[in-house]
Amino acid sequence: MGEQWERQIQENKHEEINDFLRRKQITGRSLRTLNAYSRILRKFYHEQFPELTPGETQVYHIEEYVARLTERGLTQNSKRRYLESLSAFFSYAMKRPRFENITGNPAAVVLEEIPKQIHDRPDCATWENGKQIIHNISDPRNKTVAILLAKTGCRLSEALEIEMEDLNLEDGFIRLRKRKGGKQTVVPIDEETIQAIQRFKFTRKKDASNYLFISIRGTRVGREQLRRSIRKAAVQAQIMEQGETRFHKKFTPHTYRTVFTTLMRNQGMPDHILRYIRGDSNDETMDIYTRVDRNQARQHYLQAIKPLHL
Repeated sequence: MGEQWERQIQENKHEEINDFLRRKQITGRSLRTLNAYSRILRKFYHEQFPELTPGETQVYHIEEYVARLTERGLTQNSKRRYLESLSAFFSYAMKRPRFENITGNPAAVVLEEIPKQIHDRPDCATWENGKQIIHNISDPRNKTVAILLAKTGCRLSEALEIEMEDLNLEDGFIRLRKRKGGKQTVVPIDEETIQAIQRFKFTRKKDASNYLFISIRGTRVGREQLRRSIRKAAVQAQIMEQGETRFHKKFTPHTYRTVFTTLMRNQGMPDHILRYIRGDSNDETMDIYTRVDRNQARQHYLQAIKPLHL
């Protein structure tokens, strides 16, 4: 594990932080989360405050850091993400007697004063728009990825991590193995999605990587290719303008998550089943007390999902 840990996660000059990262890795934090923790903590202590130690960190240091982030033009939500990583470290360290010099969480104090910005639902995030975009994607692989995004509400990174052994098409399920928070979820799919995957499999290299969606080199396809494909199709379908940057006017792979969620809610899907299918990362408590039967989830799903008329 040592070599991989060194390569994947940036080591910090403060052993308290390295201990925090190792413990979070052991307890199941995703590599993406660990990378964010290590990157932000390294920037704070290696670049912004190189002479400061965690035990000496005060609220005014965090406030000065936020001021610097503001000068860089970061949004409120971006600043919150930075502070959430710092706060996670201090929350961990102050509860460990071995770090007796860390007795408070200065990041949490400032975090409370930065409100979270809630974006309005994108104007273009409708089922009909999502359907038109899929019809304008010519590449079979990219079209199939977009179908999965629309039909399951999964994140693009989750769709691209699907391996051949994750497909259970006979029973109408797909396993999403790398969801936010390090969870796995087996989600239902309908007959239209099953047929789309089966058609795509005929075009896929048989001796390639075990990933379902692969590049021309036979490795897992990258996210940027899919982003470009969906943007291009959205422009062709006249859903958005070329070069559009406004949040409420642009259609991205993540917009399909909003499209799916809106459709399911409008169709009356129970909230706990929708959260299960979406793989929401902050629902551990709900998952413990409300066990979701996957067959029951599929029944509700089939009643709610709409066709794309492929």
